[in-house]
Amino acid sequence: MKKVLWPILPKPWGTADMEFHYGLWNGVSSLFSQSGRQLGEENARPFILNHHIPAQMIVCKYKDSREGRKINMSALRIAMQNFDAALDITGAVHAHHLAQLPPAHVPGIWDLHIIARSSIALIAYQKRCTRHKPFQSTVSDALTSQYQFISGVFMICRHMLEHNHPAIEQNSPISAEALYNYADRHDIFISFNGAACAGSIKKIHEFLDFCNAGNALSAPAAHTLSRLVDDPDNWYQYGLATVELDCFVENERSQRLAARRGIGQSDPDRSAQTYAALGGYVRGLMDRPVPAASGSFRHGALIRQNHILEQLGRPVVKSIPRSHIRARLGCGQDGR
Repeated sequence: MKKVLWPILPKPWGTADMEFHYGLWNGVSSLFSQSGRQLGEENARPFILNHHIPAQMIVCKYKDSREGRKINMSALRIAMQNFDAALDITGAVHAHHLAQLPPAHVPGIWDLHIIARSSIALIAYQKRCTRHKPFQSTVSDALTSQYQFISGVFMICRHMLEHNHPAIEQNSPISAEALYNYADRHDIFISFNGAACAGSIKKIHEFLDFCNAGNALSAPAAHTLSRLVDDPDNWYQYGLATVELDCFVENERSQRLAARRGIGQSDPDRSAQTYAALGGYVRGLMDRPVPAASGSFRHGALIRQNHILEQLGRPVVKSIPRSHIRARLGCGQDGR
């Protein structure tokens, strides 16, 4: 394989307001694994940091929406070698999250979304937290593989949030089969360039089943997490804070888009309501929650980003650039 040269840290990781400006997934996706491949492969974002690393591509034969499309065998081989390790990490994140919930609580899709986002936060925390040692510029193949598997769950939940699916509106439990069928029906297995997720139908079902079942087959959660992050409780609070920040942003964006479509205050956009409800659920899990409402959107975003920076041991910022606010809201607003 051609030798790949990469920076110690891509630009997003040196940006003080990375969690607000880029979000977790975009920044993480541009990092490199120990095998020299980018975590997001051809989907690595921001696009300017995508190195377009060559991969062996074959035509997909799975009998679903992916049939006839190209799949990346180079990444799949590495991922399958680390499948059991990815289950172990997923189980540990699942167990840590469920340990924060009341014993009688029945986990729903909000919990699945938090588990997926907290998993992605493992990598962000490793690279961003000043207390995490030793620092490594690459991501282990085991954690890379878990990121690639769990990203599918995140993308399903994100699509459901954006389209206000009844399951996510009501925080209902959801089966692996329902998750798979939803992803297949809405082309979530297909990337922007027409390539497809390379995992077999059987392995996708197995992973989705495990995401719902938790750590029944995994090593003890505390041991697994302590090998990945310096302080599992602080990592978890960091993950929650990033989810709450995204809910805050998406609630605002949904309201502004609804206003542009002419939906009145008496008939607010339902997606905004779901983001607000999910944000409230997350704040209930936070040790030091940020206010539900904090004046202007720009002020609320700043409070949340600084809350995150304090958890990472990084200096707080005085403001978030208006250009970053406009880019994140994505609807031409000035961020006031």
